[in-house]
Amino acid sequence: MRLSPSGAADIRLHEGFSASWYADPGGVGTIGTGFTWASAAFREWWSKNRPGQKFGPGATITKAESDAVLQLVSDEEYGAAVDRFLTGRMTPQTVFDGATSVVFNCGAGALAWTWATAIKAAEYDLAGTRLLTTAVTQNGRVLAGLVARRKDEARLISQGIYASGGIGANMPDPAMADGILERGERGASVLQLQQRLVAAGYKPGNPDGIFGYGTQSAVLAFQRASGLSADGIAGPKTLAALAA
Repeated sequence: MRLSPSGAADIRLHEGFSASWYADPGGVGTIGTGFTWASAAFREWWSKNRPGQKFGPGATITKAESDAVLQLVSDEEYGAAVDRFLTGRMTPQTVFDGATSVVFNCGAGALAWTWATAIKAAEYDLAGTRLLTTAVTQNGRVLAGLVARRKDEARLISQGIYASGGIGANMPDPAMADGILERGERGASVLQLQQRLVAAGYKPGNPDGIFGYGTQSAVLAFQRASGLSADGIAGPKTLAALAA
């Protein structure tokens, strides 16, 4: 698997962008989208594209270069580590992207921690819960930025919601593979279903992209009011009626 455009957008959101070299709060030299000299893939790119230029004060990088390097270091290093870790497992793109974000921030060693163990067992809700309190300190202090990042990564892994733009943005939606939505499924199509139920005056609960009991009850109420077969499953007829 590879980091998706939406996954890359989330990492850029968390890391920010700097066209010039700077020292981060821990004193680590950084440039672009959080790139440091610790990355072998970045060092190789720097030597090819900045021959003879020292990585330090005065060094610069363009936004376009930074975006290209982000995909490069994911393919060769951070995302590649996640891909090896999950070899042989069918993993949602959102889970892969969330895990890659964590590894980009914490290093491949983070895949030995309990949140990653839960991902490998396909226990995505548990992985998200564990991730909320993982690697949120620096030099013994809890950093609000790390807390917020872990929360976003946990939500991406457990709920499939990208911090940079919606649920499963630009990703295939497996929940609609059979043309119906039912309890236990999640994704962009479930969020759209919930939003349409709200617009029609029904109450599925907080629209979160997860088909739970509240969404099922709202679907049942809509089906009864619309003269449809009331089974709590949003099949083609129910979805078409809501869309209309």
